[in-house]
Amino acid sequence: MAPELNSVDICIATYRRPALLAALLAALAQQDRRGMAVRLIVIDNDRHGTARAAARAGAAHSGLPLLYQIEPQQNIALARNRALRLSKADYIVFIDDDETPAPGWLAALLTCCQRCDADLVFGPVDSVLPADAPAWAHACFHKPPLATGAALRYGGAGNVLLRRRVLAPPGPWFDPDFGLTGGEDLDWFYRLHLAGRRLVWCAEASASEPVPPARLQLRWARRRAFRGGQTYYRVVVRRSPRRSRWLWLGGKALQLLAGLALAPLLRCASYPAFVQLTLRLAGAAGQLSRSLVPYDYEEYHARQQP
Repeated sequence: MAPELNSVDICIATYRRPALLAALLAALAQQDRRGMAVRLIVIDNDRHGTARAAARAGAAHSGLPLLYQIEPQQNIALARNRALRLSKADYIVFIDDDETPAPGWLAALLTCCQRCDADLVFGPVDSVLPADAPAWAHACFHKPPLATGAALRYGGAGNVLLRRRVLAPPGPWFDPDFGLTGGEDLDWFYRLHLAGRRLVWCAEASASEPVPPARLQLRWARRRAFRGGQTYYRVVVRRSPRRSRWLWLGGKALQLLAGLALAPLLRCASYPAFVQLTLRLAGAAGQLSRSLVPYDYEEYHARQQP
């Protein structure tokens, strides 16, 4: 009698990047799927269906069953929630449409989940910089390594495996209020952590993504840091006790003032270190701004198209 297969749905939300989606599906076709029954779920967040041809061609090449649907409203949370509603597998994997998983990625996620008895398993996403990237960018996109099995409080949905049991109670799981700002993944996963779910890291389940030229501009990097600060406030700080929030507010204000005083000296000593400081200050400013004014910088609003 053949052993029972682990059912896995690989979910991909995509928006007007058919060439990158095709490359991802080609990489998924090369994954070791022994012991698994794998299905692809592609949610096209473009109401014009620009990913349909690439999704069908990629699925045909890999021999994997495909479920393709369109989420017409521009909102990454709605797209991901649609994928979750369509999923029937015991294990659900999310990967972004611009990423390339390393060989053995899928097997590593599943093995780590079972060995650690985890509810969610996150893998690293390594940024691939062009050869002419500025020096400050290498530090900006560097991510410190973690050991496999390390416990986490939250993580991103670019490279994650979930057990089906985390879907109870039924959604919405990703909060649509984060749909144009980003951070919908950190919000849901942090809520799962607070509910007692086990989130762990898997260093072997790596993926990579290219860094486009637009993200090698300081203006973009500082805006992203500001938005990240706002997200951290919305996800973590606002759920803290009131006394802790007041202590946090004072600490952030002091951090901002000290950083502004240090910035001119650091600018003369080391430009990459100066850039890193300004990014930390932008993040602190984002946290403080969101604590004072209920305004969210919609990083993805410009992607809305007629």
